[in-house]
Amino acid sequence: MFRYLWRHKAFSAVLLFLFGVGLYLKPIAAWSGLALLLFFRLTKVHARLLIYDLTDQAALKHVRTLATKRAHMLSPDEYGNVSEEAWDKHINTFIKKTLLPEFQRRKVEHLLAKDPKRYVVRLRTRINRIIDRYQPAEPADALDDTMTGREFELYCRDVLQEAGWRAALTPGSGDQGADIIAEKEDRRVVIQCKFYNGTVGNKAVQEAYAAAAFQDAPYAVVVTNSVFTKSAHQLAHKNGVLLMHHTDLPQLELIVTSGAGSR
Repeated sequence: MFRYLWRHKAFSAVLLFLFGVGLYLKPIAAWSGLALLLFFRLTKVHARLLIYDLTDQAALKHVRTLATKRAHMLSPDEYGNVSEEAWDKHINTFIKKTLLPEFQRRKVEHLLAKDPKRYVVRLRTRINRIIDRYQPAEPADALDDTMTGREFELYCRDVLQEAGWRAALTPGSGDQGADIIAEKEDRRVVIQCKFYNGTVGNKAVQEAYAAAAFQDAPYAVVVTNSVFTKSAHQLAHKNGVLLMHHTDLPQLELIVTSGAGSR
């Protein structure tokens, strides 16, 4: 509170001078004015604290989805580089569509309007801290380097079944590139599995897209133990194909529910 009151030092100095003069001339008026000033300041502080509290509540409610999306969007490319642009856009959308309506309902959105960039940065920082604090770390699955492509497909199928999906391997011929077809409620997902030592390129994205169209599936996914090339990421983004690491498979439902991987 005091940091807020003293932020504008010149203004505060004038107020204190006027308060001193008023206290000498008319003590009652001076104390009344100070009480009014504190009321307005404390009201703003309360509104700010309410914004932070509502942000924390929403982030905790959706922490699993937020953590999954962040892990997917901040995954490194084949050169080990990480771009935060997609995650920043996603979290800004979360603030706009999830938090702002609640701020408006509680009549505290006016604080954001005064300095939106600063508040967005602060809210983004709080959300990231909550994800770090409350999202349990997933144990990394170490796969045997001698595993065959078919064994990797079986592994992915088993992970999906444990997550509640009806997942089945395709026969291997006439499937137009699909390795697994997974269904849950009204969601149908075509998955191509790539167990590689090197990077996964455009061909896998093209095959997954074609397989999903052939299988009348709205979701197309390529899952790998490795990483994707930059051009594969670009092509996947353009065609609505979801690129995943195998450790993200347990969260497939959360990812496709958010709209990712929808053609």
